Amino acid sequence: MKGAMGVMVIMSLLISCSFADENFGQLLMAYYSGIGEETLGSGGVNAISIAFFDPTPLGSGSCDFTDPNTPCIQPASGSGSAKTLGWALSIFNQSTGALSANTSPNRGGKPTIYFSFGGASQGGACWDSLFGDDSLASSFGHNAAQLVTTVYNTIGQSAYVGFDLDVEGTSTTLPYISSFVKAFREVAAYDTYPLQLCALSGLANNQSSDHFKVEIMQEVGPAQNGINFLNMMVGNTDETCSEMAVYWQDPALSFLPPSNRILGVWGELYPTWVLHGPGCTDGNNPLFPWIQQNQIGIGIWQWWSGSTSDITNLINQIRSG
Repeated sequence: MKGAMGVMVIMSLLISCSFADENFGQLLMAYYSGIGEETLGSGGVNAISIAFFDPTPLGSGSCDFTDPNTPCIQPASGSGSAKTLGWALSIFNQSTGALSANTSPNRGGKPTIYFSFGGASQGGACWDSLFGDDSLASSFGHNAAQLVTTVYNTIGQSAYVGFDLDVEGTSTTLPYISSFVKAFREVAAYDTYPLQLCALSGLANNQSSDHFKVEIMQEVGPAQNGINFLNMMVGNTDETCSEMAVYWQDPALSFLPPSNRILGVWGELYPTWVLHGPGCTDGNNPLFPWIQQNQIGIGIWQWWSGSTSDITNLINQIRSG
């Protein structure tokens, strides 16, 4: 009997770890700046990340996220001047229905929306500051949690609301990011408010400037109910499935369930760079079946106006269900 119970426990663990974030399903996510809202539904996406906001104001003091013009929500460097909380709320309210129609593996579920903080133009100095001090990191985590929980209720709990850390250009290893995660999770539950950390797709290589993020995901990642997703970003080149699989399936990331990875792909901004073969559906280890079977998400950079035929074709080939 004891042996049978042991087998049952092991099987239970394997099942529970197969799709570690089943509440959110397979995220078919677009980075979004307000362009192309009319094609979100027909284009096939079920999640958006509103980009980008400045993380610095959330690092100190208290914030009132019931105020649509709160000074705590400011656009990131190079992100325009009109990005307020009210602006984001308007997009969320207008897009939730279209996104819900595309949830995966089952359509008609609760979609996911993110506030994305940082970005390449914002640079790394703000992150070095926020995550270089225990008190600042904790305050940042508390305010980030207040943001997502307040917005979740403001929009009638019609979508999961997450926080996207687009950390780029840092000069440190963010020594107090764990304080941020701890403070965030004291208020914002793991299965309702997803945390996402962005990194270079080649982060598993010990020569990568983002290699330190592997350790972050090991210490405060899904296994600890901390950061839900690792977003492995696009590079500035046209890459094939075979080339990207080397990064996305690196054995050094074996600790991270595939369903907790978001694979960065190009959208219609550069249509000829939308992920393509060889290696997508052909060869010994084709990429698309691996994505589909493991309900792995994608992060599209970025949603754009006009036809969505290229990126929608990709989505149709990899969505689960």
